[in-house]
Amino acid sequence: MARRFHLTFALFAGLCLVMPVTVFSAVVQSEHMGWRSYAATEYYQWKESIPQKSNFLTESGARYALGLAYSNFTNLHRGVLIEVDAKVYNGSVAYDGNAFDLTEVAPELKPFRTNTRYFGNTLQLNSGYRFPLPQGALIRAVDARLSLGSEYWQRHIGSGSLADGTAVQGYQEIYHVLYAKAGIGFLLQTGTHGHNIDMGVKLPLRIRETIDFSTLGATVDLQPRARVSYYASWLIYPILPGSSAFSLSFYLEQTRFSKSDIETFTFRSGGQTYQSAIYQPDSESTVMGLRGFWEF
Repeated sequence: MARRFHLTFALFAGLCLVMPVTVFSAVVQSEHMGWRSYAATEYYQWKESIPQKSNFLTESGARYALGLAYSNFTNLHRGVLIEVDAKVYNGSVAYDGNAFDLTEVAPELKPFRTNTRYFGNTLQLNSGYRFPLPQGALIRAVDARLSLGSEYWQRHIGSGSLADGTAVQGYQEIYHVLYAKAGIGFLLQTGTHGHNIDMGVKLPLRIRETIDFSTLGATVDLQPRARVSYYASWLIYPILPGSSAFSLSFYLEQTRFSKSDIETFTFRSGGQTYQSAIYQPDSESTVMGLRGFWEF
């Protein structure tokens, strides 16, 4: 499954990053389009809550990303805005949660700490329409914006042990989320710097989660429900005087899920076959990041 998602992402990203050169130029003036590569560092947090314990799980730590975008978002002309943005990210964060024994009918939650490794990618198509304002105003233009995106990530929860020395076996979760964003943007000018501010709401359209208990010979598919969240970004350009090639962006983005239905599954442990049930609790992720762009 993971290999299929990676192949799909690679093909889709390739098409979306190449096709704008020939297709989008029919809608926007090609001289306003530009390629930008970027590197980013992110502070990432993942939380889960259940009725018995509101702070059932918290993960937090740094992730790192590389990306490539093709857009006309920094031009001042009235008209259609287009951006295609592809990103890959990776990182290890601290896991502060609970462990439980799947072989027990009513398992007891026990505090457990380990590390979680993340690897993922996103592909996002941003569009909109720009309305320039009179010259001399601080706000140079106002945008109406709409985005569609796809995010795939692997979440590897590490093995470890409880305070009493009991071994805890880690496992992997795989997510694939299709989502939409709607928002408003502002283009400002202060001295020699331009500012592109974007904010709005985000809604998952389709959520698929697979829990891989490979050591137990079991796989569980879940479908958490969508909840509305928010996002915001602030792009400053240029950063270096006399050079328009470098820019900087601060961003904040949240994704929220409501709990999935309960799914039963069978697995083998210690030579015996057991039946258990699992669901994805109410969950939310928050990403705060800093991106450095190079336009070429």
